[in-house]
Amino acid sequence: GLARPGSFIAHVSIPTAIQTSLLKTSLPQTTLSHSVATVSEETISECLRLLSSGPFAIWVGFGARSAAFEIREFAERTGAAVMCSPRGKGIFPEDHPQFIGVTGFAGHSSVVTYMQEQRPLHTLVLGTRLSEFTSFWNPAMIPAGGFVHVDIDPEVPGTAYPSANTFAVQSDVGMFVKALLKYFPKRTGRSTVASLPTKPERNVINPSADGLVRPELLMNAIQRIIVEGSDALVITEAGNSFAWGNHMLRFNKPGRYRVSTGFGAMGHAVTGVVGAALARNGKAVAIVGDGAMLMNSEISTAVQHQIPAVWIVLNDGCYNMCKQGSMMQGFQGMDTDIPQVDFLKIAQAMGADGIRVATETDIQQALEQALASTGPFVVDVVIDPTRPAPIRSRINNLSLQQQ
Repeated sequence: GLARPGSFIAHVSIPTAIQTSLLKTSLPQTTLSHSVATVSEETISECLRLLSSGPFAIWVGFGARSAAFEIREFAERTGAAVMCSPRGKGIFPEDHPQFIGVTGFAGHSSVVTYMQEQRPLHTLVLGTRLSEFTSFWNPAMIPAGGFVHVDIDPEVPGTAYPSANTFAVQSDVGMFVKALLKYFPKRTGRSTVASLPTKPERNVINPSADGLVRPELLMNAIQRIIVEGSDALVITEAGNSFAWGNHMLRFNKPGRYRVSTGFGAMGHAVTGVVGAALARNGKAVAIVGDGAMLMNSEISTAVQHQIPAVWIVLNDGCYNMCKQGSMMQGFQGMDTDIPQVDFLKIAQAMGADGIRVATETDIQQALEQALASTGPFVVDVVIDPTRPAPIRSRINNLSLQQQ
């Protein structure tokens, strides 16, 4: 596992009888060496030929996170449109004029508009498998001339779109882009793509003193106060929390946003935020649903070690992705309700601080208080469960798979 590109660590369970037995046989020494995957001049030459033959776009994934500077430099020298996977948010600045949006789950319609109205000849894919949550395997994302797909794992290119033309490149993304940059001269000023389609929308919503909190307004406040007003790491939980965060939050630096697009298991953020805050020795914020918060949480662990983790709970009294998604597919009467929980009381019972937000006018103060806290803090937000999360593209994809 450690010798594979990217590597992994498996759980090994050893029976107690073996653990307590003496070993009399000497074991051979094993040395693991990792050589960085490099690319040949012949491969670079072919990539240059393909990318110079017409307009191209760049699709950035999490595997390109260490090459943010090189990717921006390359994009600005070439004028290519740039999009990213959900896990790739922030690697290329989301406020950059060449950025056209996030792909896949709760992504932006501006990406599909671009692919339909200004379809590039090629797409340079950097460090992403183009898995379901990144691409939905949508045929509209296939460029006219095919993909140039760069990944350290040679098994990745071509798996998402096996019928599309794909020029596979096994390489470290940073080394590959640096090699390309040698052949593109520096430009004075910033280069932009001409007549880009509509950028991802950023609606201004004014707070109201009446009614439940709208998730859109909460996300706007998180963007302003936490994303732009601090250096806190932001993690979104599986479910509508991920949908709202991926669709509405904007990041301009790599490493500020984390989400799980693999199994999408609920509970990874409500616990992972503690480890994230501990590892970075600073503030980490998890945006989670009430269902996930009830499944797992490590508030007590954070209290014991005074770890500055923050939970922002979208408390709507139901498993709302299941409810909204089922209704979009035409199903009715599913039991997705959860008895309304007071997470502030739960947090206080475990020794943490927190605040309960029932009106939109209280959001700013609550988030500022959470950032100022030195220990674990829970922001329990009673949100409007009727506001549809941006999951329509996911539902449409599921419907297409059933045909």
